[in-house]
Amino acid sequence: MPSWVIVGAGYTGGRVAARLRGDGHEVIETHRDTLDLAAPSERRFPGATVVCCAPPGGDPAGEIANLVALGGRRIVYVSSTGVYAPGGGAWVDESWPLEPVTASGRARLAAERALLAADDLAHAARPTPGGVAILRVAGIHGPGRGLVDRIRAGTYRIIGDGTAHVSRIHVDDLVEAIVRAGASEAAGAFNIADDDPAPIGEVADAVAAYFGLPPPPRVPASSVDAEVAGMLTADRRIANGRMKRELGVVLGWPSWRASLG
Repeated sequence: MPSWVIVGAGYTGGRVAARLRGDGHEVIETHRDTLDLAAPSERRFPGATVVCCAPPGGDPAGEIANLVALGGRRIVYVSSTGVYAPGGGAWVDESWPLEPVTASGRARLAAERALLAADDLAHAARPTPGGVAILRVAGIHGPGRGLVDRIRAGTYRIIGDGTAHVSRIHVDDLVEAIVRAGASEAAGAFNIADDDPAPIGEVADAVAAYFGLPPPPRVPASSVDAEVAGMLTADRRIANGRMKRELGVVLGWPSWRASLG
């Protein structure tokens, strides 16, 4: 049997699988065409650590029931900081109110709650350490993805006046957090973010200047999709202290500035 199963092996999950194989683990990767959480599966992975990178669909609670039924010893669920209420520029730790303002955030929160409820039911009967780690991930950037690539392509727009803080995490550091969470017995929610949340306008202007490009234009929130506006105007500075203390993550990319170039 594999020691790790990656459900939703896309941009992040594929990198997790590659890292684990490099460390000598036996890994199974699944995609929607091989394991779709929208439908029950006959596959079982007793004793494995199951990492779920697949975003929730139309029935988050049902999908979580199918995830739990895979029978993994431990589940690492990759969620989003979008489950939190807007921050107004405050530092947001794992105790911040869970009041998402976007449809994707509400779906993530429904999935989280279903997973924790299932874990509570199973906890008394679980013969070995296991449990659930929920990783609330900030905006992911890395090769081929993120702010830098869109600014260089001329497709990026700053939503609103640009003063809202946005937190980020480099995909390499996210992979590290996922692997550590899977190997740990620490349970509950963990914010996964770098050390340098910054106003989105400041970041975009600095990136543009670095590449000798004009600053991206500002557009009103009403002119873009509500999901995008909700994510980029929530003004949260994500606190990563628990990630460092309990998972032992040492950031290789502590600031978005390190990814320029």
